[in-house]
Amino acid sequence: MGTKRLGLARIEALIEALDRNLNLINTTLTNPTITTEEYCTFTGGIQNTHAVLTPAASVTMIKTTHAGRICTIASTATSNDEYVLPTAASVGESYRFVWSGIAADADDILFVAGSADALTFAGGLLDFDTDDATVAGYVIVYPGADDDKLQLTNPQAFDITFTALTTTKYLVTGWAMSTDTAAAFGDL
Repeated sequence: MGTKRLGLARIEALIEALDRNLNLINTTLTNPTITTEEYCTFTGGIQNTHAVLTPAASVTMIKTTHAGRICTIASTATSNDEYVLPTAASVGESYRFVWSGIAADADDILFVAGSADALTFAGGLLDFDTDDATVAGYVIVYPGADDDKLQLTNPQAFDITFTALTTTKYLVTGWAMSTDTAAAFGDL
């Protein structure tokens, strides 16, 4: 009786042909891609750790490091810290930013495109001016057709998500609180 070599392709084909549950306890999957047209159910949930952003004059967001995670901002390093949003690799790519500081900051935070006119925004942001007790202290801030910058002046707290509607247009949702000027969309 001869021997039959089991090459990598043959082993992969045999594994793919299995139709059973796999117990992957204590297994590390490195860079997996799961492609399915079916609805997926996770009974144990999915835990995705947050990213702590280090304050700097300019912080470039990277899909593999920041997308799909909560990105915390605890303080600012300069008078205008900017967080540069990338051109999305695909529709649905998202970046969520939350204030994790313990007090209001006296500097501004900017969410910007990598270059002028590289991105645009849609949607809007609920803005609270905590110094104004009247109804005028609560406004919805909308972007213009070609705006590529969102500025938060002296933030106290915020929770803002940017979700790619196209590879060059982000839907902006969330809220921001400040004791100063309302958040504003504009051009680079």
